[in-house]
Amino acid sequence: MATTALATFKMTPWDQLPAMPIYMDQLLQLVNQALAPLALPAVTKTMVNSYVKQHFFSRPVGRQYQRNHVVAVMVVTILKQDFSLATISQAINGIRESRLVEKRYEAFAMAFEQTLHGQTVSVKPTDRTTQAVQLAAQTVAYHLLTQQTLA
Repeated sequence: MATTALATFKMTPWDQLPAMPIYMDQLLQLVNQALAPLALPAVTKTMVNSYVKQHFFSRPVGRQYQRNHVVAVMVVTILKQDFSLATISQAINGIRESRLVEKRYEAFAMAFEQTLHGQTVSVKPTDRTTQAVQLAAQTVAYHLLTQQTLA
């Protein structure tokens, strides 16, 4: 994995994610393309269906996925590099209950990117959920940086 791949990685901003519902194939393409620079295992239909069964997010309506689904798949894919699915589920349930998915995603993305880019996380958490989101993002970012350094 090239140093520049991590040093320049950017999460897809919330407002650049599809506002209209998309189908499974589109979701897989979008997520796998967005996360390709991280060299993580590709997300599959089986994985997404498993996430639905484990209640990481709600069932798609008419086989169509919303922006919240895309975000959940991206974040779960990143987090499962270092965290158990049970821990991820607990975090996602807290985020869903807060009804602040966009805000939590932005906190995750910022902490993840800043850590990958060698910067200090610039936004201090205002609550425990935001703190957990930021710490989790930093944990995976440091893991990826460590793997890159040892490669």
